Amino acid sequence: MRGAGCVRDLPVTPRANPTDPDLGVVEFSPHGETWLEYGPPGDRRRIGFHDYGAIYAVPGLYERVFYEMLKMRSTAEVVRLYAEALAELGRDPGGERVIDFGAGNGLGGQFLRELGVGALTGIDLEPMARTAAERDRPGTYDEYHVGDLGTWSPAELDRLRATRPTALLALSAVGVGHVPCAVLERALGLLGPGGVYAFAVAPPLVPESTDPAGVATGYPAFMRELLETTHGVRRAEYVHRYRADGSEDLGIAFVGVMPRTT
Repeated sequence: MRGAGCVRDLPVTPRANPTDPDLGVVEFSPHGETWLEYGPPGDRRRIGFHDYGAIYAVPGLYERVFYEMLKMRSTAEVVRLYAEALAELGRDPGGERVIDFGAGNGLGGQFLRELGVGALTGIDLEPMARTAAERDRPGTYDEYHVGDLGTWSPAELDRLRATRPTALLALSAVGVGHVPCAVLERALGLLGPGGVYAFAVAPPLVPESTDPAGVATGYPAFMRELLETTHGVRRAEYVHRYRADGSEDLGIAFVGVMPRTT
């Protein structure tokens, strides 16, 4: 099966981007993840730690901060679980039509192309994400849509559903205050019977969570129902990334298969 041999060799960090500017020494705000500062001496710039539009606008900055410095692993973990699910199902990655939900600057798409997926569609809320993906990884996506899936009309959803996606992946861990569970549920609704999903969440959002903030999002109940009604469910717990203060930010990745009709 094409791509199966490289499942455990997926890169932990991305390839260097030859177009990166001189980012200089990257520094973080001393109390919490409020801002980051980068650039050579005499041309230092400060932007919000989670201002992804501004981060994506600087070639190589996202990779430097989140992959090289903070060791983000969710992309590798989710793609690994997806690849293992394909191997168990006997499905060739070359026949897969994948939606990369929250595609960002295309790093996850790069991982999926290295796995050998045949068709790839990106979706992200941030317009600069598509610009960065086209700049840094041209040709990675067959289509890249910008917008809030939660506000798309039924006709817009049907156009995406008409591509007959076989898998939906979200490659950065969902945390409290990130993607509402109703939006993720809508994204999963694009899959037909036998479709594979794979995504990661923060510990407060797992089915067994009693964390008040997590429960208030609706994710624990949503996750419980999803995992009880789909097949071949597997999970993996790992360090999603390190925080700027060096502490661990944990993630739990899940993979499963939408049930076939009888």
